[in-house]
Amino acid sequence: MKKRFFTGLVAALLVLAFALPVFAEGAKEGGATAPEWPTRPITVMLGWSAGGTSDTTARAVAQEMSEYLGVEIKITNMEGANGGIAYQNVYQAESDGYRWFGGAQVQATYPITRQAKVGWEEFYPFPAGMGATTIYVRTDSGYDDITDLVDAIKRGNKVVKYGTTSRGGNGSIFGEVFAQAAGIADKVQEVPYNGGREAGRYLLSGDVEYISVSLGDVSDWAEEGRIKPVLNLYDKDYVWRGVTFPTVNKYYPELEVYMSINPYWGIAVKRDTPEAVIEKMAEAFVYAVKQDRFKAALESRGIIVNPKMGDAADEAAAIVGAGRGWAQYDYGIVDVSPETLGIPRVTDWEWPYNETSANIRPWPAKAEELYESELAD
Repeated sequence: MKKRFFTGLVAALLVLAFALPVFAEGAKEGGATAPEWPTRPITVMLGWSAGGTSDTTARAVAQEMSEYLGVEIKITNMEGANGGIAYQNVYQAESDGYRWFGGAQVQATYPITRQAKVGWEEFYPFPAGMGATTIYVRTDSGYDDITDLVDAIKRGNKVVKYGTTSRGGNGSIFGEVFAQAAGIADKVQEVPYNGGREAGRYLLSGDVEYISVSLGDVSDWAEEGRIKPVLNLYDKDYVWRGVTFPTVNKYYPELEVYMSINPYWGIAVKRDTPEAVIEKMAEAFVYAVKQDRFKAALESRGIIVNPKMGDAADEAAAIVGAGRGWAQYDYGIVDVSPETLGIPRVTDWEWPYNETSANIRPWPAKAEELYESELAD
């Protein structure tokens, strides 16, 4: 009896001994443990204030991904540094798929603005929607169009304040290049806020004369008739729910080149996250952006549903560094030249644009295949 027991025990130990290296290797690569992911709630660190376009898009996609993955996805707003504080927070967390970055996909600008220590290369971006940058005024301001606003500022004898989402963001850049083109740069002063929604509240209260923010940040207030868009960084008039967003080409066609500063919004996860986790995230993301509830949430704020994954998502995230970075440098917003980081101007853009972008960790083949079969035009 004891002999049979001893023989069986030895056999069991031998099986376990042979299995352990396989298990260890699988765990190292994310293979053995990853299929169980996720087993607990996921947190999205949202880099902007509640209620804005970043918040709206991240919450909409997280709600649907939560349904697919079967766990709660919590949104935590961590404002500041144009999303850089939240981005750095996620970068310093474990690469286990349980903490994501949420909001505008402007990671490529962080090495230029010094708002975070790492750039887009350290994350897989999952952009879900995009939209133009817009200048709004109060409906009761008396300005029928952008020329009325410019003429009033030129006639005045005081510096006029305007609100943006943050210094160096898309609203900040558009506000600066617009002021230069309109000849009012010496008569206006930017006031940065923690998101477009907050900037909109200060517009309504009269603290600023106009705001330069993402279209969807306050588009619902435009629909309600409380504010009015007078200039839109888009190549044609954009009409949404009866509201016309006038194209920049009608007034300042030379500014169309800055359309590349218009943001994508979505989520991002560290690039060294186990491959099997990224594959499951990709499945959940595809599911999420196809849901009617998700589409309705974005449409309700004038956000264009335009999801990307894989190499296409990398390029969408990277080109922001060219569009925004050079504009920020040219207008003295930052003192770091994108050239020192190997970032070309938009007019010289090609993909990949340098050795680093050509050699980053690629997306899992499954994610690329899902994008091409399910999301690509």
